[in-house]
Amino acid sequence: MIKSIVTTLLTFGMSLLAFAQEPIIIKMGNVIGDGSPGRMPLHTGKIQKLIAKNISKYTDGQVIWEILDGKRDDIPVFLMSAMTAKGDVIQATNVPSLFMPRVPEMLIQSIPFLFESDEHSRRFMNSEPDLWMSSKVEETYNVKVLGSIHHSNAVSINSITPIIEPEDFGNKILNDFSESWLPLWQNIKPKKITYIGYAEAAEGALVGKDATTEVNIGMLQNNHIQRLYERYKHLTLVPNMYNIYYMILINNDVWNGLSEFQQDGINRAINDGQKASIAMHLDTMMHAIGLNQVEGVQFHFQTSAERERWKTEFYPKMLKSVIEKSSDPQKTAEMIDQIENLVKDLEWQ
Repeated sequence: MIKSIVTTLLTFGMSLLAFAQEPIIIKMGNVIGDGSPGRMPLHTGKIQKLIAKNISKYTDGQVIWEILDGKRDDIPVFLMSAMTAKGDVIQATNVPSLFMPRVPEMLIQSIPFLFESDEHSRRFMNSEPDLWMSSKVEETYNVKVLGSIHHSNAVSINSITPIIEPEDFGNKILNDFSESWLPLWQNIKPKKITYIGYAEAAEGALVGKDATTEVNIGMLQNNHIQRLYERYKHLTLVPNMYNIYYMILINNDVWNGLSEFQQDGINRAINDGQKASIAMHLDTMMHAIGLNQVEGVQFHFQTSAERERWKTEFYPKMLKSVIEKSSDPQKTAEMIDQIENLVKDLEWQ
């Protein structure tokens, strides 16, 4: 009886102590900026806010996930992973995993048409290949990966003249998605390839009076802020030409210093964010399609037959390049096979 009373008092006392403690504030670097007035909101920012809200909820307010303003000069996007590992300015970050040059296996996500559908994208999160790539990031950057969040698979081909077949890229001035895609153009030769990034494009580099670009490969959600409709009157929507995930990273010491209850609450919030990311991306994509149509762009949705021809042309070249660049080619090839097999049960019998 006495033992039971003592145990109850100790439990009650520990609860009061936990209640009295100041909340733990974890500052997260944010690659999503506020953008210019009129910019179509990206869903990634909404997911971040959802995660932050649920972390507070699931930890009973013991952990505050503070999202810092996007694109701060003192938190460069390419240094966010290292800054998270250090932990003195930011203790966590939401970073595009394609921006990790020290982990070449991340280029798996840029293999054209590796993914088949939004259901495929959903199944990738927390799959063995996803966890394998997360472990690569953890080893390289000395951080804890909390999970991958789906960001985008809506590739937008904006052009002066229609781009329907792979050969239509030939002899055009192309602003490409990334230098990692250079292997795609071994057979089909653009006249010139440039890599004008998001920030420059948002300032009008692709539509100004001196612009020479004839074809731009980018994210559908960025078309509006980049005003691509002013110059490019044709748009081909190519789903799953790449699949971009953002990784949520946290400082190892901060993570290890949390209680099991707090860690569980954070994991639950991340899982909620993952589930929401597919639906939020679809909502954003439909919003972007509507904006482009209102702005007078001739919209073309890639057909299944066209997709097959594009995949035949582009997939093998990027597959070969990614495997060759990997630190473990055999394992990388195995993981790619596993990604492909994630939706085998959905194939027509």
